[in-house]
Amino acid sequence: MTLQPAQSPQQPKEDTWVSSACGMCYSPCGIKVHRVNGVVVKIEGNPDFPHNLGRLCAKGNAGIMSLYDPNRVKTPLKRTNPEKGIGVDPKWVEISWDEALNTVAEKLKKVRADNPDKLVMCNFDVQAIRQSNAFMHSFGSTNGNWSAADYFCGAGLHMATYLTNATFHTSVDLKYCNYTILFGSGHGFGVGHGPNLTTQKMADARIRGMKVVVVDPVCATAASKADEWVPIRPGTDAALALSMLNVLLNELGIYDAEFIQKHTNGPYLVGPDGQYLRDEESRKPLIWDSRAKAAQPYDMTGTAVPAIEGTFTIQGKTCRPAFQVLKDHTRRFTSEEASKVTTIPAATIRHMAKDYGEAARIGSTIVVDGETLPYRPAAVHMYRGAYSHKHAAHHALAIQLLNIVVGNMFVPGGHGGPNPVGPDWQPREGPDGLLTASERTQVGVAPYDFLATKAEPPKAPHIKPLFPLAFMRGDVSLHLGIAEAEKFNVPVPEVMVHARGNIMMTTVAPGEVAKTLKKIPFMVSFAREMDETVQFADVVMPDLHYLERLDGETNSAVTRQSPGSGYWYTGFRQPIVEPDFRVDSWADTLAELADRAGFLEDFNQLLLMGLPDPQAQKQDPRRKYTREERADIVLKSLTHDQSKGLDWFKQHGYLKSKRTVQEVYSLPALKYRIPLYYEHFLAARDYVDTVAKKMSLSWDTSDYQPLPEWKPCPAFKPDPKYDLLVVNYTMPFHQYSITPENPWINEISERNAYTYKIMVNTETARKNNIRDGDDITVETIAGRKVTGKVKVTECVHPEVVAIGGVFGAWSDSKPIAKGKGVHFNSLLPFDTDHIDMISNGADSCERVRIYKA
Repeated sequence: MTLQPAQSPQQPKEDTWVSSACGMCYSPCGIKVHRVNGVVVKIEGNPDFPHNLGRLCAKGNAGIMSLYDPNRVKTPLKRTNPEKGIGVDPKWVEISWDEALNTVAEKLKKVRADNPDKLVMCNFDVQAIRQSNAFMHSFGSTNGNWSAADYFCGAGLHMATYLTNATFHTSVDLKYCNYTILFGSGHGFGVGHGPNLTTQKMADARIRGMKVVVVDPVCATAASKADEWVPIRPGTDAALALSMLNVLLNELGIYDAEFIQKHTNGPYLVGPDGQYLRDEESRKPLIWDSRAKAAQPYDMTGTAVPAIEGTFTIQGKTCRPAFQVLKDHTRRFTSEEASKVTTIPAATIRHMAKDYGEAARIGSTIVVDGETLPYRPAAVHMYRGAYSHKHAAHHALAIQLLNIVVGNMFVPGGHGGPNPVGPDWQPREGPDGLLTASERTQVGVAPYDFLATKAEPPKAPHIKPLFPLAFMRGDVSLHLGIAEAEKFNVPVPEVMVHARGNIMMTTVAPGEVAKTLKKIPFMVSFAREMDETVQFADVVMPDLHYLERLDGETNSAVTRQSPGSGYWYTGFRQPIVEPDFRVDSWADTLAELADRAGFLEDFNQLLLMGLPDPQAQKQDPRRKYTREERADIVLKSLTHDQSKGLDWFKQHGYLKSKRTVQEVYSLPALKYRIPLYYEHFLAARDYVDTVAKKMSLSWDTSDYQPLPEWKPCPAFKPDPKYDLLVVNYTMPFHQYSITPENPWINEISERNAYTYKIMVNTETARKNNIRDGDDITVETIAGRKVTGKVKVTECVHPEVVAIGGVFGAWSDSKPIAKGKGVHFNSLLPFDTDHIDMISNGADSCERVRIYKA
């Protein structure tokens, strides 16, 4: 018998790995994609890309499944049923690309000629911010972007971080931190900005002994891994933070006096009316020089020793330094009183404050790469769980003050964010010598911009004059302006351009959103799947998957460095596969629409002017650029190097450069002061009062105070029948409403004991005669209801019902996600009683009852 050699399988014609950027969340990690014969077979993290250093989460691994979703939109569609509503069949018919584009362009022409503010944009595509902003501004619309992001996760946070550290986001220096408190945050536990890298950095920090304390009503991912979980009554984080401040400042005397003197407005003298005392000639705030025993302008210190404590009489007025005002303000927030509000024992509040203050090691230094720097290895971090409430600004600023008083801003072991110091990143001086973001890093409206404008009623649906401190001209205020256009005397939009944002599921009660969408006569949606929001469109156009897309700017100006990476970097997304049907990126289609609607030159001009390198501004705005040409221009501008364009990035995948010690830890380089007292809130209050008076509008401005305090949400009004509070929490393997339709992610979710369940505390379940696995109903006072299976557990506060993620889809085009889990947002109202009147964030705190379904 002769043995014949085994037949070799046919070798693939193509077998390659391509560098690109993930698109499964808003914080794109570097990836390497394995493509065999034109088919993606695997996705891995890119080990060399600073944003994630090879780590990749479940979502990133599962991106392959959404690419090959059999339910993708593959052709333009037109609605033939004029009726719109939840569950109403649009009766789509297929149309050509030309008909779709021309239909939308004609609508745009008409609106632009009539009133450009009748156009609104609705998307949450971070990589398309530059294009979408240029489209709106060149069109002439002053409306911002209506997305889901800042109803809950961003409004309070970004308002506070831009104000206090001139950055879009916040982070803990996990390399050197020894003690961190997470308020409603999963920082370092697979969620948030740069989640893969921060998770690795958190693991490294825990191995070397860093302690983690999590303050959250739910023992979710972060709390379950923490050294200490502190269950808190929802909506009381400000009370806890202010009580901890009282312990630090008034009981223990732990604060960084030198930092407060040199780097904050703590020395500025405040009069009885809450305003700064000012020099009569220069109008600059005064400080008290303890050496000269006299008042002088803050910027003429020389050898002065600014007082941060005490009481003085100047200009016939009794005044105190702003820091003394803060100390006095916090005295009434005793641990005992805070315990009644938060349900956290007074002893726990005291030990948290003591541990945190001692861990900060005030006065210590550390040598990093030869540089001697302040060393403050303790920090707090917050995210949406802490401030998604009626008084969001107060929660966020109270928590941020815990960082400021120990002097941990932009130093080793402390608190920071996408850094304000570096190439093209220099911060600016705001009013009264206060720190404000550079033009490149400021997203939306800067905190002091309103001071240069006249208080006039809004003329557009964004109703921005009623929210002068909100950093965005969109989201909640835009939704409110459209929903109640008659009340605010603003025009109802006639056209909405929608892409990559399922506001029907990710904002408030779907019925409220539906009523608002129905008011807009024409809506075009760019979509990969026919989700719950797309069902309201009049024209639908296919959109690319991120593995088919070309993006010259994946890491925007606010995210060009990840916490702990130590690098500046420019990411790049390139197409891995070509679709087998005609489709383009919605962001690139905006240029085509601008051309057909007659404003392409203006659109190009704004795009080019917004780029950082002057060479970009020499390009001809009258040209119709291809997507490759646009990407090439953007990349050369971001790198300030004409040799590093599209071809270079296709070969190398990304560009990185090492940050200097001064760029990583920038406190010594900061010339301007960090505010711990917010005097301009009083000017904002007067501004809004003036606007409201001119509108004959009753408007609550009581939150405009120079120091934060705790105020109860509307849900805190007691009702013995509705004795619980419902909250939402996130999990690291889901992102908004995008991931539930992914089969791999769904499989993880079905195997997880909590994901699709309603969490109820063991004792609470017993009192309500509910057992694990029962079907229960969660009902609000207003009668809004959701039903689902219960998970009885000790991992939730006894007063709380917890619902995870954004589940409970109802679109027939999402067969995997449909009916899975519970839709938390269906419980949320939408009115000014449930909006933070400063940041315009939405309140996610509702009083409910539970019973067997």
